[in-house]
Amino acid sequence: MRKTYLAAILAGLTLSGAALAQQTATETPAQAAAAQQRTVDLSDANLLKFSVAMDSIQKVGAEYESKFQAAETPEQAQQVQQEAQAEMVKAVEAAGLTADEYNAIAQQAQQDEALRNKILAMAKNPASNKG
Repeated sequence: MRKTYLAAILAGLTLSGAALAQQTATETPAQAAAAQQRTVDLSDANLLKFSVAMDSIQKVGAEYESKFQAAETPEQAQQVQQEAQAEMVKAVEAAGLTADEYNAIAQQAQQDEALRNKILAMAKNPASNKG
């Protein structure tokens, strides 16, 4: 049961509260999310960065899923989860976003179907979005 729950967390595509906490230690996650949602830059350039980061996070999740399933103890599973989260943060930063920016865009996309569709279209054809 525990492995299934943590595997779902790894596959979630948004970075965990722990990644947010590293960058916004003085704010609660709810405060940080509310502030980010107001200030997130939804330009095409950032949405393209988001789609690249999303693709990278999916790859990291797939890579770590088998490691996670092979964990023999809850402690090993937690270690794998932490490693995966660190790799996801690196992937987001390599795409040109901060973890906060990525999470804010992800939250907006969950609430805004038009934005979500735009991101999905960019992810399917990133070459046509460069400009």
